[in-house]
Amino acid sequence: MKYYDKGTLRIIGFASLVIIFSMLLIGAIVYMFTESGVVKKLKEKDLPSIAQAMAAKVDGRIDRAKETSFVLAADPDVRRWLQDGEAAGEYQERSLQRLTTLVRQFGYSNSFIVSAGTSKYWGENGKLLGSVSPNEQADRWFFDFLASKQDIQVNLDYNKERGQTFVFTNALVKDGDRPLAVVGVGLSLEDLAKEFQQFKYGETSRLWLIDPKGEIVLAAETSDYGKQIGSFLDGNIVSQLLEQASPVSQTLEFQNPDGELTDLISYPLTSTNMQLLFQIERQETVSFLSRIKLNTVAVSLISFVLILFLFYYVSHRLANPYERALQMNQQLERKVKERTQELAERNEKMMDSIDYAKRIQESLLLRPQEWTTATKEHVLIYKPRDGVGGDFHWVKPLPGGTLIAIGDCTGHGVPGALMTMLAISLLDRVAEEGYAEEPARVLGELNRLIKKTLNQTEPNGLTDDGLDIGICYLSEDRTLLRFAGAKCSLYLRDDRQGTRVLEGGRKSIGYRRTPMEYPFVSHELRLQPGTSCYMATDGFFDQSGGEKGYAFGKRRFTELLDRYGHSPLREQADLFWHEFQTYMGDEAQRDDITLLAFQAS
Repeated sequence: MKYYDKGTLRIIGFASLVIIFSMLLIGAIVYMFTESGVVKKLKEKDLPSIAQAMAAKVDGRIDRAKETSFVLAADPDVRRWLQDGEAAGEYQERSLQRLTTLVRQFGYSNSFIVSAGTSKYWGENGKLLGSVSPNEQADRWFFDFLASKQDIQVNLDYNKERGQTFVFTNALVKDGDRPLAVVGVGLSLEDLAKEFQQFKYGETSRLWLIDPKGEIVLAAETSDYGKQIGSFLDGNIVSQLLEQASPVSQTLEFQNPDGELTDLISYPLTSTNMQLLFQIERQETVSFLSRIKLNTVAVSLISFVLILFLFYYVSHRLANPYERALQMNQQLERKVKERTQELAERNEKMMDSIDYAKRIQESLLLRPQEWTTATKEHVLIYKPRDGVGGDFHWVKPLPGGTLIAIGDCTGHGVPGALMTMLAISLLDRVAEEGYAEEPARVLGELNRLIKKTLNQTEPNGLTDDGLDIGICYLSEDRTLLRFAGAKCSLYLRDDRQGTRVLEGGRKSIGYRRTPMEYPFVSHELRLQPGTSCYMATDGFFDQSGGEKGYAFGKRRFTELLDRYGHSPLREQADLFWHEFQTYMGDEAQRDDITLLAFQAS
């Protein structure tokens, strides 16, 4: 049996206590910094993200209803019917058919036309439901809206009998300055109420939508409907929320009646003057820190036992065990620290480079004023695979017309982004040299410049980079369109001719296998009012998904155009992306994705 002198035992015990104390101290410091970071992230990112996501859903439903009401108000058949005094006949049949279609096909709860001349009230069943009177309190909304001289009005109303919240959008039909009628739709927010419940975080969180008077019109808990927000919040907090001229996003901190620290974020809706509130107790959001604290103590105790065993073993096997243990510990800590620092610095540099590249690319791509000037309406689905990528969209107003293009450059991430900057720069240069009216000449000149810039004029070399691109020229009066493509096609759709495709050339731009003088071809056509134009990169068509993992393909895209092409462009974009994500399923995104749709007039 071996015996150790008291000095050795004291050294082992002291060293063990020092190490365990250091671990506890570091754990406590890390815990404090972690708690501070978690609370900061909660206030600045997590709570605003939850509120913003839910507000976007509510705004989306309301904006869709507003757009539908605008379309109904602008319908020429409805206007003609009202101008004719609502006489029976073809225009009445078409107008009332519009009302029934909105409910049956688009999921609205009701639709209506109320005549300003005859006061007749026509409902979603296509029948006359009665007439409105200024002496009836229930009809005051109609006359108040006419008196306001507004073009559109949004009202959210909680129906106590049905236990549901409805949104009504009223739009004014005018003949010059004379109001003809008020038309609109009603939409139940019952499905949003269910989504409110899904957004609940933990057991103590509350989610409310309140009007300017503080009444709860939508909530995660059905028992909260119709109550005043003052029933749940302190009077000072309620004053801060309701006394502002217009609601703003803000995060508040207070103690509830039980003395628990509570966080509350208010987020205003853009579509109406209401605001979304999300409340949660602080202890619930940082509860996982208690487990971290317990785990830290447990690990420290286990480490203490292991260290004691190690010291006993080392003192038995090696000479001068205390000094050797210190040396080994110092070397290990130094190597771990150096390696950790090296990895952190590399990661920081890499992320800084990606963020900087993303800002540069966005500064080149985002041209909202040019898009507004160039088209009547446009929508864009732009999803780089790695934050930045090789896809780009481009618009260039010029004397006499406008050039519009999308492109797919070689590569992803930062390399792809570098290629997009080169392509956009050269496109700007070519457009300003007088080739704008002939897209085929633009592509030919772009092909020559890229091959020369990247030294790709010979069959062999270090690089072989280029891009696929589709480019349109719109005349100044927006009636003439010319298109040329390099492995990119233009899809057109209108109600008269359905869906058509203008095929692009079979060669890409700039690659070594593309001849220097390759003859790209332009297509020319006259645009009819309401014609929608679509271009997409191959990341959209080549994305795999479905039960067999096949590519999404151009055939499915054409079917989407036939199915949803009659809808407004913004609604089409939402429907396209929903169908695409559904088909994609759990498959990873393979490539950068860009889909551009626009209407010239």
